[in-house]
Amino acid sequence: MQPGPIPFDALEAVFFDAGNTLIHWDHDYVGARAAALGFALDPARLVRAEAAARPLLDRILSGGRSTETLDTMTAWLECMLEVGLAADLPPAERQRFVSQLAAALGSPEGSDRLWSRVPPGLPESLSRLRDAGLTLVVVSNSDGSIERKLREAGLRDCFHEVVDSAVVGVEKPDPEIFRHALARSGCASERTLHVGDLYAIDVSF
Repeated sequence: MQPGPIPFDALEAVFFDAGNTLIHWDHDYVGARAAALGFALDPARLVRAEAAARPLLDRILSGGRSTETLDTMTAWLECMLEVGLAADLPPAERQRFVSQLAAALGSPEGSDRLWSRVPPGLPESLSRLRDAGLTLVVVSNSDGSIERKLREAGLRDCFHEVVDSAVVGVEKPDPEIFRHALARSGCASERTLHVGDLYAIDVSF
């Protein structure tokens, strides 16, 4: 893919990140898991903190850390605390909160429930892109489960191809995963747009 804007009529394909682009956190589930561990989270504050923490997480990931580790989930929760989640939590409880909730959300079952919310209007928007003749491809850092998650969310049929980093053996932002996606889709890089949520992960040079 080439830097800079591409006129819509020159587009051939649109690549999409998955987490926080196509499927998002189920905040009700996060709140329920926290409550089961003895931590009460204000729902509105949870939503705001999760979004506000992403720029902080982006800076952490710019150092080359994998997105697919428990350490990254721990860092994300720590960033959420920094921007105001559970602001009244006593300092002595912070470590227990982060470690226990990260473990719960990072488990296979927790991950499936966590990444399950589809934004309103997304399937219809994807259908309009397909109807316009564009090739749609998911390029995701994942643990081998993203195709199943998309199917369970009712989104798999919207895409021509799904590229999972655990399956192909390379993670974004390594250009090789994008080259792999281009080869599988048969699309030209200069006519392809990628949509993601984290600059450090979704922009490749």
